[in-house]
Amino acid sequence: MKKKIIICRPYANDGGPLVLSVLCKILCEKGYDAKLFYYPWEPWKNSPAIRFWIDWIKETLRYLYFRYTKKNPKTKEYKKYIYNQINGLKRILFPFFSCKDTIVIYPERIYGNPLRAKNVIRYFLFHNPFKADPNAFGRNDLFITYREVFNDWSLNPKCNTVTFKYFNKDLYKQYNFGQRKEKCYLIRKGKNRSDLPKTFDGPVIDYNTDEEDIVRIFNEYKYCFFYDIQTFYTNIAAVCGCIPICVLESGKTKFDYLRKDDNSLGVAYGNTIEEIEYAKTTREQLLKTLDYTKQNEENINKFIQLINEKFV
Repeated sequence: MKKKIIICRPYANDGGPLVLSVLCKILCEKGYDAKLFYYPWEPWKNSPAIRFWIDWIKETLRYLYFRYTKKNPKTKEYKKYIYNQINGLKRILFPFFSCKDTIVIYPERIYGNPLRAKNVIRYFLFHNPFKADPNAFGRNDLFITYREVFNDWSLNPKCNTVTFKYFNKDLYKQYNFGQRKEKCYLIRKGKNRSDLPKTFDGPVIDYNTDEEDIVRIFNEYKYCFFYDIQTFYTNIAAVCGCIPICVLESGKTKFDYLRKDDNSLGVAYGNTIEEIEYAKTTREQLLKTLDYTKQNEENINKFIQLINEKFV
């Protein structure tokens, strides 16, 4: 018997939440009763249960306000609560479910088990933010990582790895084939880096920049300097005709960020002539790799096998 699956994802539209939506979509296609449960975009370590539900109530009321009132759909706040990268996915508004027959999937940012689920999967879409806290996750949780580089080996010694990708060719594309301005910047997960410039001589892409603006910026500028190196937006920049340059941390090389099987096509690791030329000459190869149908099929089969082995 297939269990019901609730996937917790934040009100945000960057890479991690998109992966969770892709997972929901593919599970539904496989015949599972999978739904999304939206939560605010913050970890809750101090007073986790109380903080979680207070913030959840606030965000749910905002969602209902934008959902049922006639607000300008072009505003960033409207898009935050209403815009979906993948349409047609089901969601639960209130977390009422049978604990016995339901699996809840939390990304690594959620502390504890606020939904009080019996069957829990922790999906590490980034590094464990609670590594020093043994109470952050349950002992019987199933731990899965998106990439080996994000894995917490103390929790996931077998390195169960499941990777889902999605590319919207209607949105992410190059439409400017003429003159471009010099450079822009992407910060996001690199916001705490000690080498961030105090000022920037170009637009900065952060979590408040919506998808259409990101595509516009990547089409407007020749180079984008990435301080968030672990992001799919390097590929999106390349698709839009903007050369992505990953700014390496002091003392590190590109191989400190890449596994042997990682795809570095179309991306420059460091602002050198050789790396920039590599990004240019491998861009066409990158474009050919953006059909993820076969890869996602292999990974969903692996995901379902892990579920069947863990939850009888």
